[in-house]
Amino acid sequence: MPRYFTLSFALRAAFALVLGGCLVAGLLPHVTSAADNGKQLQRVRGTIGYATDAQSTDFKAVFGKLLLPDDNYAVTRAQSAAVLAMPDSSLISLGENTNVQVGAFDSASATPGSTITVNGGTLRFDIRRPAGGAANYIFKTPTSQTAVRGTVGLLAFVNGVTTVGCVVCAADSVAVTVGTQTVTLITGQFLTVSALGAITTGALSGVIGTFTAAGVPATGAIGPAAAGIPAGAAAGAVVPVAAGAAAAAAAIGIAASQPSASPQATSTAVSPNATPSGSVNITSKVVATPTTTPHAPLAAPPVIPPHGPGTGPVGPPPGLPAPAGRRSQ
Repeated sequence: MPRYFTLSFALRAAFALVLGGCLVAGLLPHVTSAADNGKQLQRVRGTIGYATDAQSTDFKAVFGKLLLPDDNYAVTRAQSAAVLAMPDSSLISLGENTNVQVGAFDSASATPGSTITVNGGTLRFDIRRPAGGAANYIFKTPTSQTAVRGTVGLLAFVNGVTTVGCVVCAADSVAVTVGTQTVTLITGQFLTVSALGAITTGALSGVIGTFTAAGVPATGAIGPAAAGIPAGAAAGAVVPVAAGAAAAAAAIGIAASQPSASPQATSTAVSPNATPSGSVNITSKVVATPTTTPHAPLAAPPVIPPHGPGTGPVGPPPGLPAPAGRRSQ
């Protein structure tokens, strides 16, 4: 095999291996503290991704986790789930068919938080209350605004109806504002707001099935496992939006444009009387040199009996003259 072909093939194979490793690393589920990395969108199952508009016209799938830019939309499809890991370690679990816009995180004030606009779907929030203070997360729907200061709760906006429930809430943790009216919820309560702004309250157990059916955890525990992240998930790299798109495009381009390699015949100079060695090295594979089985020596040609009687020297056949300088017998 020509040297230039083996080198070229080895380089392309090595590049594909490195790129494949990077992509696989991005596919592995993982949640870490987002304190130094911004807002992380993490896939749990199914088809999830992000977009830059509410209609998700430019939806891009996420297979592992990535940094979500400010005011972008986190999106899940049917039978899918994701988790938003916020810079203060708060976790927001997204059920299926959910679309939320995530605003910039305010870490400078004494009440850190973010504004999250829920365009549709279901979610669970596990908001961490800072020591000696309160968080300031705002969840908006077309009919309400919910202020969360540190608690575990549920929120849905489906068919024009907003539902907010408290799983584990202190007295000042969740306040829902509808128009000029504000309602504070405590553990075990829920509130619904109709498309016309009518408010209904009741026991959380009456609506808990809406969330579990959408794949949203309803537990009051905190942490990644309670948010829905599989236990023992392997570590994976956080992919920035631009890098993730570039890597995916590169992988698609390589797969589409790389033909199967086939060796090209080329003439090579061969030294005369070359002595074969015991083995030949071809691209790091040792191939045994074929051995030649010796053959038996060829038999001697048959002996032609002399002409005429006797055992004297052989002369020319009768009737032919003798060669020059020699007499016939």
